[in-house]
Amino acid sequence: MKPTRSRMLILMMLFIVTAINYMDRANLSVAGSHIQGQFELSPTQLGLLFSMFTWAYALSQIPVGYILDRVGSRVLYGSAIVLWSVFTFIMGFASHHMFTTLTASFMMLLVCRALIGIAEAPSFPSNTKIIANWFPDHERARATAFYASAQYIGLAVLTPVLSFIVATWGWEMSFYISGAVGIVFGIYWLIVYRDPQHSKRTNEAELRYIREGGGYGSASQQGNSTTVNWMDVRHILKQRTVWGLFIAQFAASSTLYFFLTWFIVYLEKGLGLSIAKAGIGAMFPYLMAMAGVLCGGTLSDMLLKKGHSRTFARKLPVMSGLLVTTSIALVNFFQHSPTIAIAILSIAFFANAFSNLGWVVCSDVIPRHLIGTVGGMLNIFGNLSGIISPIVIGVILQKTDNFQYAMWYIAAVALLGFLAYLFLVDKIEVITLPHSKSNQESARKEICESSH
Repeated sequence: MKPTRSRMLILMMLFIVTAINYMDRANLSVAGSHIQGQFELSPTQLGLLFSMFTWAYALSQIPVGYILDRVGSRVLYGSAIVLWSVFTFIMGFASHHMFTTLTASFMMLLVCRALIGIAEAPSFPSNTKIIANWFPDHERARATAFYASAQYIGLAVLTPVLSFIVATWGWEMSFYISGAVGIVFGIYWLIVYRDPQHSKRTNEAELRYIREGGGYGSASQQGNSTTVNWMDVRHILKQRTVWGLFIAQFAASSTLYFFLTWFIVYLEKGLGLSIAKAGIGAMFPYLMAMAGVLCGGTLSDMLLKKGHSRTFARKLPVMSGLLVTTSIALVNFFQHSPTIAIAILSIAFFANAFSNLGWVVCSDVIPRHLIGTVGGMLNIFGNLSGIISPIVIGVILQKTDNFQYAMWYIAAVALLGFLAYLFLVDKIEVITLPHSKSNQESARKEICESSH
């Protein structure tokens, strides 16, 4: 029997939901200058608004990861898509006359962004768990790279569209449209998505292919427990490699969050472009980032398939990408040449996306039954950058009235991520849990005793 390829439908669904996810994160960036002007916000207040999403998003990761490990992806993820899209839609009402003061409108925006952050919290832990279930080891990096590329291609395609909507019909309409799209897709997810063992589109041959490759039903997938053991979690958190992953995730995400928050404002105020030209100029870094994440994932899987160690195959794209990301600081020397500046930003964002294997490495080293919980912690560190970096950049702008120190800050954090991989991340393999070691020792003793 020829295996079906229903996992490709699942991958396409992850691609679409990731594009929607990042559209709903970035629409505030596109509307940022207009909102700042209408509600008379200082750069620090705008930075706080940019970061509010991530405060709530990061704080929700551990409880959401724990729920994910117990409940599963279908209902939790589908409900989350609908909820964050509803709150995105509601943001458009902030300018309504029901809010009698600018402060009330600003507070409403802050609350909605926090609620969007809570609702989006299951996204990447769910994506990682779904990929680990549906895809064998040798397809996992490419599958992750493909759905992750949606965050960049979605931004590249949708940022000019959102910029046009803002320029033509006002910033409120951008929230109405993006919210409505998400609500429709969330309902579709709830109707269509199933895990491999429950999918009517998947035949036994595909299930066997997935299982033999280390996906759903394999020995590594089943692990030694189906529940979350906090002693196991503590053991994992004692590993140096895990902390290297956490720091590198923070570093890589710092660059990403610059492009998700202050980037359009930088193009308008730092390079002097109009909102329409800024929307078009933003396409190039986003498209380069999409190419970067695809190249990084493809290279990693290719190296693995050619017989290189998993450690080499994963570390090479991450470390080289983070190192080249530091070139973003060069943009400081070309602020009066927007074309060159955008070219530098494009190279830096390509490199940043090229290094985007944090979730793949997480699935390589964390036992399957703990991916939701530990993946939530990984996401906390990644999104701490979304809390810290927008505020730091806002404070820098308020103090200096230019973006130069902000670019040096982003470059320095990228360098920190490179150093974390260099000195902390050891051999990339599944972490053996204490009770697994004792079980293996007991099995060896039984074999020895039976041979005498």
